[in-house]
Amino acid sequence: MKNVAEPVAVKADLARVEKAEARTERAEARTEQAETRVEQAETRTEQAKVRTEQAETRTEQAETRTEQAETRTEQAETRTEQAEMALHRAVQKEGDLRPEPSAPLLKNTSANEPPDAKSPLEQLTSRQREILQLIAEGQNTKQIADILRVSPKTVEYHRMKLMAGLNLHDVPGLVRYALRVGLISSES
Repeated sequence: MKNVAEPVAVKADLARVEKAEARTERAEARTEQAETRVEQAETRTEQAKVRTEQAETRTEQAETRTEQAETRTEQAETRTEQAEMALHRAVQKEGDLRPEPSAPLLKNTSANEPPDAKSPLEQLTSRQREILQLIAEGQNTKQIADILRVSPKTVEYHRMKLMAGLNLHDVPGLVRYALRVGLISSES
């Protein structure tokens, strides 16, 4: 009987070996799958790092552009101030060449002035007269800009042109002029 039992035992051993080999193959397949997933995770991590670096580079570039824009703005403001100072000096220089206000002015007798010359108020644009009136009424630049629906810079530009055209150098001078020519009443 030993002979009959031996082949059954051998068959059982062979079956166990085959099962063990099958389990080993499945374990190796799962190991390969795990290694593949690890590699994919590492690739995604590297891609995330690259995207982070690109985002940081874009942020730095944006900051640089912002700084450049601020520098250009400061330069423009400086140039504007210089132009205003030059205009102010030119207007002052021209004012120094004009006769004293106390000296009598003869209308239409100047060789340089045509017989139908307009008064300084008539030479102003309607917008300049409007701004002169609002200034004389006590409105500030922002309020005038809101009333006229223009930017404060536009109001400043018209005020500068007003002052140059009237040879006045400050807001109180504009108010006195508006009172003198009757643009506003002294009760305002």
